[in-house]
Amino acid sequence: MLAQSKDSASGPPSPGQRRPPQAPIDDNILILICIGLLYGAYIAYKKHQSKNTAA
Repeated sequence: MLAQSKDSASGPPSPGQRRPPQAPIDDNILILICIGLLYGAYIAYKKHQSKNTAA
């Protein structure tokens, strides 16, 4: 609490003040999650295939 400046400790920003821009990852988070799930399924499939072909 000692590290806060007087501006940030005075309450929420008024409507006229600018907010920092959102990070670009916020816009595409669902797409990134889907890509991660597909990649995980691909890796699991490849491991499953290598187990079955070796035996």
